[in-house]
Amino acid sequence: MSIDLDHKLSVLAAAEEVPDAVAVRSNGDCLMYRELAKKVRDILPRLGDARPYPLVARPDLETLIKVFALLERKQPILLLHPGLTEHERNTLLSSVEGLDHHLPEDTAVILFTSGTTGLPKPAILTREALTASAEASRDNIPLSPGDVWQLSISPARIGGFSILTRSLIARSAIALGPKFSPKEYLRRLEVDHVTYSSIVPTMLRMIFDEAPEWRPLKTLKALLVGGAPTSEKLKAEAEEKGIPIILTYGMTETASNVVTTPFAERYQRTSGSGKINKGVQIKSEDGHLFIKGPMLMHGYWGREPLVPGAWFDSGDIGEVDPDGSVRVFARRKDVILSGGENVYPAEVEEALETIPEVKEALVLGLPDETWGAIVTALLVPKDEQKLPSDAELALRLKPILASYKSPRRIAWVKELPKTKAGKPDRNADNLKEAAFRTLHYKH
Repeated sequence: MSIDLDHKLSVLAAAEEVPDAVAVRSNGDCLMYRELAKKVRDILPRLGDARPYPLVARPDLETLIKVFALLERKQPILLLHPGLTEHERNTLLSSVEGLDHHLPEDTAVILFTSGTTGLPKPAILTREALTASAEASRDNIPLSPGDVWQLSISPARIGGFSILTRSLIARSAIALGPKFSPKEYLRRLEVDHVTYSSIVPTMLRMIFDEAPEWRPLKTLKALLVGGAPTSEKLKAEAEEKGIPIILTYGMTETASNVVTTPFAERYQRTSGSGKINKGVQIKSEDGHLFIKGPMLMHGYWGREPLVPGAWFDSGDIGEVDPDGSVRVFARRKDVILSGGENVYPAEVEEALETIPEVKEALVLGLPDETWGAIVTALLVPKDEQKLPSDAELALRLKPILASYKSPRRIAWVKELPKTKAGKPDRNADNLKEAAFRTLHYKH
């Protein structure tokens, strides 16, 4: 184990280096690194020897203290989402029985993937992978003592957990976010002097809808937006409002983002998902994205570990330009094959969301005997009293979508199904029960 890695991931070492730097902010209150280190020392003898240590990870101080204490002890952490039922939690725990006998020595954390298809997979991330990810991110996004990164998503997801390790390594502060609501979220950005915050596109959409006049303070350096595609409409609104946006692309298996908008371009509307982070390699073979780098996971529990230096199949479809720009089109499993044509849901969703009456759209393929699958859309209206007719909808889509991409069935709904991570859920159990109707196009 590298002494350098141990030092970087040590809150006790941080307290020696920057004892009076702010480590945690919460609704105006502050905790210095020396105070956080004392709380970590106090809890160390009471943690027990479980390997891995199961932890229901909430965005609160108790979770932070336990995570930093376990990192101090080099004790692997098994993170569980706080939204899980007891039955779901027990199911996941039973799926990793015997895990402690098969963990690499430098295992830091086991995170379950979001599980949009089948049972979530436990991904094993090492201390080296987390550190490599944090340092690659920091190469593009300046982070140092004095910065404050808001924890507004669960640390049980890599987007949340990486905020903890990123901030610890940089000796910067973490702001504990409230349960998300746009107005409270924006209030806490100000009172906690937040410089960075990570959110998903759905959260940004809610902020723009419920607080259209909001403009950021100069202290906010950037909102990092990831976890799902960000529409051109949303990017255009951010640019118009002067809100600094950094788009990100990554996953649990890569210990967070591997592609980000260059920091200098955060006020500009950019196409694609950003540029490849330093130390990461990404290639596209037949449209399939493969990733290589020191931030890759060790592997999934119960499967063969990844071969060091090998390419990891991301499961995504996209393109890589010679200058390192990456465009991600869709998860391979989400592509709709209709009548022999590939349809990317995000492209159709973006077209639907240009219609003024449409607030949000979710596109999926439903089985069809003739076409294999038909393009189907769930639509959330801006105003339930002002819905366009089916004929109007078809008329507006005709000039902007090829015929094979256009939704053949639609349903107006109050809200879209979401995963616990806040991502649109194309595999929700109740999708087939929606009141779909056929949309007819005139030729």
